[in-house]
Amino acid sequence: MIEWIILGVSFLSLYVGVFWLHVVSFQEKVKKDTNYFPLVSLIVPARNEEKGLWKTVHSLVSVDYPKEKLEIIIVDHGSTDKTAEIAKQVIAQYPSYKIILVEKKRQQDEMKAHAFNAGLAYAKGEFIACVDADTLVMRNCLREMVAYFEDAQVGAVISTIKVQQAKNMYEKIQHLEYIFATFTRSLMSKIDTLHVTPGALSIYRKSLFDKYGGFDENNITEDLEMAMRLRYHHYTIKLAQNSITYTKVPDTFQSLWNQRVRWFRGFIYNSIKYRKMIFNKKYNLIGSFQYPLNILTLFTLVLMFILLSYTIITTIITQFSKLHAIGWEYFAFDVNNIPTIKELFLNMNILLLFPIAISFLIALLIYHLAHKSLKEKWKYPFALGSYLTIYPFLRSLHWIVAVYKEIFQTKNKWK
Repeated sequence: MIEWIILGVSFLSLYVGVFWLHVVSFQEKVKKDTNYFPLVSLIVPARNEEKGLWKTVHSLVSVDYPKEKLEIIIVDHGSTDKTAEIAKQVIAQYPSYKIILVEKKRQQDEMKAHAFNAGLAYAKGEFIACVDADTLVMRNCLREMVAYFEDAQVGAVISTIKVQQAKNMYEKIQHLEYIFATFTRSLMSKIDTLHVTPGALSIYRKSLFDKYGGFDENNITEDLEMAMRLRYHHYTIKLAQNSITYTKVPDTFQSLWNQRVRWFRGFIYNSIKYRKMIFNKKYNLIGSFQYPLNILTLFTLVLMFILLSYTIITTIITQFSKLHAIGWEYFAFDVNNIPTIKELFLNMNILLLFPIAISFLIALLIYHLAHKSLKEKWKYPFALGSYLTIYPFLRSLHWIVAVYKEIFQTKNKWK
């Protein structure tokens, strides 16, 4: 039974992989006018961001965009460090730019959405950008991203996110993960199934906030909810691949764990909230293909983790039973019993090995194409090996804990 499940999952992965490889050849038709300079309000929610805030704001004032068409709104959300002090120093350093500091007291259990909405009340721009306070924005970002809004159906535009200075193993694994994420988002953008607006840098039409409200303050992944809300109302989201931002990522096991469990909980919660889109023909491929695929992937990950855990546990129990039955002779080594390469090959289950091997090779090809599309060199070989072998099991654990927490509605906080 387990073999048939593994076989089915392998062929499903193979089918999906081949489909996305086919999408690589698609040409995305996008109207772009890089001489279009509407007023943009950049909202920077900040809570205890004294280490990164100055660099973030400095990168914003350094963009290749008319400064009279920019306003920067820093929201100090009840920080207990020097965030507000640094914000005031930055404002004094750039007097020719319109930079506003909004000091919002943080009530218990308030999250990033509350800070963003506080800044939104001050925003005058035709377009609103949400910028994480640990993000570095490259010079061409706004010009590239705003150009996509020439199409009136575009509700939001996101940037390409890369990892700042990956130093330890956790950051290096995420470096690879972010490259792959950008590549998959570029493919989703081509077939109009993109449904995320990450907090590092995403730009929205202000008129849509006026019409549908600001970020959901009861949502632990407010950016994902906003993206799904836009898709629910038939607006599209585009990726400006040449618009690059660099963000800080979790550098410890615990911080990575907390972030991913929160993200995955948000996916579960918002998928249920917008369940009417699933298999709904009115939403084209995002309803008939992307959302069902997302849910099927979640189900498959959890199922495979359970099956793998069951296999490992039963194997351990069996081996201990043998040890208990025959004693230390269990560890006796007989050189004559070493199987030959031919015997190992003949004992392999080709029915299972073939689709798994092909799926793995397609995964490597996709990773290669992802690096090529972002002009990134292959590096961190040990991190890559961990990302392809160990990290999937960790992600499965993230999903299982996220499911558990959503079922029992345990609280989650923003920092």
